[in-house]
Amino acid sequence: MNRQSRMNGVTRMDYEFFSGFTPRIIEVANRNKHVWEVLNYQIVRERTGLHSLGYVYEGEGVLQFDGEERTLAKGSLFQIWPGEPMLLTSSKSEPLHFYSFQFQYRTVYWDGGEMHSRESSGKLPLQLRSVGSEQLAIESAFRRAYELWSEKNNGYDWYVKLQLFNALQMIHQLGPITEDASTSEFAVRKAIQYMKSNYKQELTRDRMADHVSLSPGYFSVLFREHTGISPIRYLNKIRIDHAKLLLRNSAHSIKQVAEESGFVDSFYFSRLFQKETGMSPRDYRKS
Repeated sequence: MNRQSRMNGVTRMDYEFFSGFTPRIIEVANRNKHVWEVLNYQIVRERTGLHSLGYVYEGEGVLQFDGEERTLAKGSLFQIWPGEPMLLTSSKSEPLHFYSFQFQYRTVYWDGGEMHSRESSGKLPLQLRSVGSEQLAIESAFRRAYELWSEKNNGYDWYVKLQLFNALQMIHQLGPITEDASTSEFAVRKAIQYMKSNYKQELTRDRMADHVSLSPGYFSVLFREHTGISPIRYLNKIRIDHAKLLLRNSAHSIKQVAEESGFVDSFYFSRLFQKETGMSPRDYRKS
């Protein structure tokens, strides 16, 4: 599935992607009138080398990137990613002022007890809408990141990274939710609530889809669009988390723990538990 998941033109928050998103901040920049005078009001790149997430707090300009030309003004958000030509032009009468996070990133994932990572060069799965009423909060996150970066006090790397995550969360929440998006999100939430209430039962994809009045195929696509994973994997995560509680807080046998957590086959439960946590149920209990 393309990480830039879309449904009816609305980009979902790809939680699976962002749970493994591990940025390395290279710089937090503040482009202002003085900078533009030095650069003759243009930034040209034959091939970009970093990711950049920017917020315009004053002025006007034009960004030509990824085959598109976009006008920037106060309240605009934009992102740039490596490997593309770019031309950013500022107005001379109203110079462009913006803050930007410049970074590299890898995506981290776990396979059993082993951590793996992938270097990533594509755009972040975000839809950059108008900031609207969130303008002050988003501007504050970018400005505070720049202040922290400039002050260079102890731990500034960590605090700047927190500001980036804060900005990403606010950006995700921007803009009105369309009727289609609201309906689909409601269906996914309803399915998750159904899983949490009935995880001990034999739940199939078809049964969950029927509960939210969707076809199984469409339900799977919709669920993955909103959560980043399949319905069955989400269900198993709920079951495994319940199993962890029983292993810590009861004297149940592994077979009993499996059954109480919704797994008919204790051997399958043990294999899945090992895959998800990197430990066998017995080792987890002792840890």
